[in-house]
Amino acid sequence: MTPMSHEILMSVEDGLLRVAQVEDGELTSLQAAPMAQASGDGRSLIGQIYLGQVERVVSRLQAAFVDIGMDRAGFLGAREARALLPGSDRETPIEDCVQDGDTVLVQITRPPHGEKGAQITSDVTLPGRAVVLAPCRNRIAVSRQIEDEAERTRLADLAAAIRDGEHGDGLDVEGMDGPAGWVIRTAAIGMEAGDMAADMASVAGQWESLLAQAEDSEPPAVLYQDLGPVEKALRDLVRGQTTAIVMEDADSLTKAKAFAGAHLPAALELLQASEKGEILFDRYDIAGQLDQALSNRVILPSGGWLMIETTEAMTTIDVNSGGDTADARGVNLEAAQAIGRQLRLRALGGLVAIDFIDMSETADNEAVLAALDAGFQGDKNPVRIGPMSEFGVVEMTRRRDVMSLAEAMRQRAPSDTE
Repeated sequence: MTPMSHEILMSVEDGLLRVAQVEDGELTSLQAAPMAQASGDGRSLIGQIYLGQVERVVSRLQAAFVDIGMDRAGFLGAREARALLPGSDRETPIEDCVQDGDTVLVQITRPPHGEKGAQITSDVTLPGRAVVLAPCRNRIAVSRQIEDEAERTRLADLAAAIRDGEHGDGLDVEGMDGPAGWVIRTAAIGMEAGDMAADMASVAGQWESLLAQAEDSEPPAVLYQDLGPVEKALRDLVRGQTTAIVMEDADSLTKAKAFAGAHLPAALELLQASEKGEILFDRYDIAGQLDQALSNRVILPSGGWLMIETTEAMTTIDVNSGGDTADARGVNLEAAQAIGRQLRLRALGGLVAIDFIDMSETADNEAVLAALDAGFQGDKNPVRIGPMSEFGVVEMTRRRDVMSLAEAMRQRAPSDTE
């Protein structure tokens, strides 16, 4: 079987970095982030770590509101607060974990949206290239996207050996309840001891510096910000199957080369500038594919279509047959296969309700649910799919970790006068 080509295309327009992932000529993901924001750093709020102060604990909501220096307080749910209390379980109430006035270390998991403040967690993590430090956990875990069991075992054993000093001096990183935990990322596939040890040591050093900064700070204070958009795209998206990284913007190429030279030497030979005068996204008609991704209507091969509507509360998807004589099962199977790609491409999450065409056979319903589940294979965001109701409606959830594509495409870098 011919290996699938994986290309990363980066283009800057109106101060917005667009990062497209293309597999065999088909757009599979498009991210957009401002190159510069009012703060001047152009970094996403997701993953930022704050020293915050609890404004109030609301028992009836099982949540706390935490001042992190934004217009609206961060929302800390009971589940996300339990990392603060060693020995807590799923039933531990929020009031046992935090009190009014407490100073807490928290991390943004979802940015402010509409009238809602940022969603935050006390289970903070610190990412590196190949590993993630998890101070509130005490075990070594492996990304679920690494499917080869032998490699999963090898990487977990290797990380444990590095932590315990079998490959160097060891990493004595104190966590919330004993030694800090680690999560192995997909970038670690095939990595040997020296490279992984260096990455783990780098992240451990960042964590120690963060704690020292927290000791010298008064809440609210930002303690950690992730990489800029170009560097983050390289860190998170480059993989073993990547065949090219093409940059349309000269400044972005300079940043990419500097980051790759320091952290991703294997990616240096993949970096290249687009052709002179080339509109990079025309190379694979990214603009055309993007137009479809921003349209409410998605045409299916059979002539049926999806209608996708998104509100602040949820996303609804209506499956239409395109004619009275259409095969309901066939159209639903096409729709199920398309929905996973559409939600990933549009960066949609939260509650999703899908109204399939009515079918009478239980076996047909099960086949459609199986196709829907298969459409999310490889999705890094957790997905939960419910059963199909007697009316053909399926409710599902997908973790929302970034702004939607439509929201991102509306972003613009502020002018110098703003």
